[in-house]
Amino acid sequence: MMDLGDAVWVSLDAADWFEAFAAHPRIGEGPAGVGSSEARNARWEGEEQSGARLADADARRRLAEGNRQYEARFGYIFIVCATGKSVEQMLEMLEARLKNDPHEELRIAAEEQRQITRLRLGKLLDEETGARHMITTHVLDTARGGPAVGMTVILEMRHASEWSPIGRGTTDESGRVTSLTTDKELAPGTYRLTFDTGTYHRDQGVGMPFFPEAKITFSVRDPDEHYHVPLLLSPFGYSTYRGA
Repeated sequence: MMDLGDAVWVSLDAADWFEAFAAHPRIGEGPAGVGSSEARNARWEGEEQSGARLADADARRRLAEGNRQYEARFGYIFIVCATGKSVEQMLEMLEARLKNDPHEELRIAAEEQRQITRLRLGKLLDEETGARHMITTHVLDTARGGPAVGMTVILEMRHASEWSPIGRGTTDESGRVTSLTTDKELAPGTYRLTFDTGTYHRDQGVGMPFFPEAKITFSVRDPDEHYHVPLLLSPFGYSTYRGA
């Protein structure tokens, strides 16, 4: 479904892209809507823009001014896939993109919209199919104060004394992996998540990571429940909990 959405999006022309852009609230402004679909979009937009929503007054002022400059220059609102991004990151992107020529900026905005659409299609499928009976995770880099993007995660299940791989994924822009068990039936038993923290830290410039990997072992008792197992990570420590 997501791949089909990508294919449709890149086949559209600029007028279609502009129509999609216009359906978004400006970054830092509250979404509007009263119907069920509008309420759902408003909820998702609130989640995606949490970095801007929690910003202080000065950051909100800078966002508002940047939005005005952007619209005056390009003729449409500033589009950014805000999931997992801090207000400072969005401000940096906004200021940098103001320098682009219109043709290049339209291509960038369209790619940001493609990412937003892909994330929302995934959320819609989860909600419509009731896909809650699964194992998911997300990784927060507490040293950077943001999601850990691009980390490999492996899911295994124990059979007797042996571990068998049953899922593998890479953290997305929000630090999440939601595809570990989407095509499998959960069974009661003991599971283990292995996070490739060493490669992630080296990519972040940490020369000698203390933990080359993090392993979290947990029990699934009721296979009809959703098991969300996050990782809070720094170069010299990590912790976890059962999330919601």
